[in-house]
Formats: sequence, C-alpha cells, structure tokens
Amino acid sequence: MKPKISHIISFAGVIFIPLIWIFCKEVLSVSDRFLPSIGATFSAIKDIEPNVFVHTAYTVSRLMVGMILGVFIGIALGIWLYYSTYIYSFLSPIIQSIRSIPPIATVPFFLLWFGFAEFGRYLLITLGIALNIAIAAYQILQNMPEKYKILFKSFGINPRKRVLTYSLPVVLENIFPTVRFSLSTAIGLVIVSELLGSQVGLGYLIQTSRSTFSLHVIFLAVILLGIVNFIFDTLIRFIWKKIVYWQTKP
Repeated sequence: MKPKISHIISFAGVIFIPLIWIFCKEVLSVSDRFLPSIGATFSAIKDIEPNVFVHTAYTVSRLMVGMILGVFIGIALGIWLYYSTYIYSFLSPIIQSIRSIPPIATVPFFLLWFGFAEFGRYLLITLGIALNIAIAAYQILQNMPEKYKILFKSFGINPRKRVLTYSLPVVLENIFPTVRFSLSTAIGLVIVSELLGSQVGLGYLIQTSRSTFSLHVIFLAVILLGIVNFIFDTLIRFIWKKIVYWQTKP
C-alpha cells in the first residue's frame, strides 16, 4: 500500500469514532446519561483539580517504569531459566501458579503489604508483565531449530558464551508481539492500582468521577488512556525497530 493512501486511511480511522459520537449525540439524540457531548467532555479539562494532565503524567510515569522493568526482568529471567535446568525445574511450578492468578486479583494484597506507596504499584505492574515475558522468552529459546543445536554442539560452544551472541538476539527478534500485548496488561494494572489505592492518576480520576456520576470526565480519562496506549505502542515499535536492526519490520 502506498504511504499517502495509508496515511489517508489512518486519518479516516482517527476521525471515524468522533463522527459516530457526533452522529449518536446530534442525530439520534442520545441522553447525556449515556453519552456526554464532545464539548462537555473536553470542557472538563479546565474543571479538574489537579489538572488532568497532572493525572495523566502520573499514570504515564507508572506505566513507563513498570514496562521497562517488566520487559527487562522478564527477558533476563527467561534466558536464565533456559540455561539453568535445575532453576527452571524449581521455579516453573511457582511461576505457572502465579501466572494463573489474574494480576488484577492481586491488587488487594499489594495494598495490604505496601499501602498507598508507589513501590507497590511499580512492583505490581512489573511482576504482571515480567512473568509472561519470561515464559515467552524461555519458549522462544526452547523452540530453537535443531540445526542450531547441532551447530553449537559440533563446535563445542559453551551455552553461557552464546547468551549475548545468540540467545538475546533471537529472543528480541521474536518476543515483540508479547511485549505489545503486555502493554495492554500494564495499562490495566496501572488503572486498577490507581482505582484502589492512589490519590492521583487517571484511574483515580475515573473512580472519583464514577462516585459523582461525572460521565463526561470518565469519557475524557478513557480518551486520554487511548492516546497514551497509541503513543506507547508507536514508541515500542520504533524502539524495537532500532534494537532489532537486522529486521526490516519488527
């Protein structure tokens, strides 16, 4: 597809939802109880204290720290599990058991253990991402083509010496879809942690707006979350393209 046509289609996709919004509000006359107007939604920007962009900044910072730590720890853990058979045998039941628990269900425990401290929120996001990344990284290495196993064995290459030359590159090359999926998980964890134990952030804003039936503020927070998700996803794609430079597309 030509770049210009692609950009036009992307722009059409951006304005499609606002057009549907306007149509439902102006033509179908949907009540404010179910759908606030665009004007009322964006007018909330100047009415929120502290400013809505302060709430957004806190959510973004939590998301960024959790994503970076989660991906880094997850990849390192996955490679370690692959090269340490005994460690994998010991930790695998524990990791699989923890992964079976929805991350959102662990929020009350983190509140009891860490209270309203930021450390608890960062740890929740990091663990919620890292364990899935670790299993994905381990599985990528586990599915190594047989020809590579024969090659490494023939040349007598020590497994620990190929961590940086083979294992890390092949994990980075194949784990990109899992990282993109983890972004949605991270956003969900950030919002839930802010819903239950924060005094600032988009999750906190949604919670307080629900209590006061301020639907237009909730819509504004959701729109900002969508923008944050789009920016982060675009940034991850850009960074991954630079890291996995030998691929034309990540």
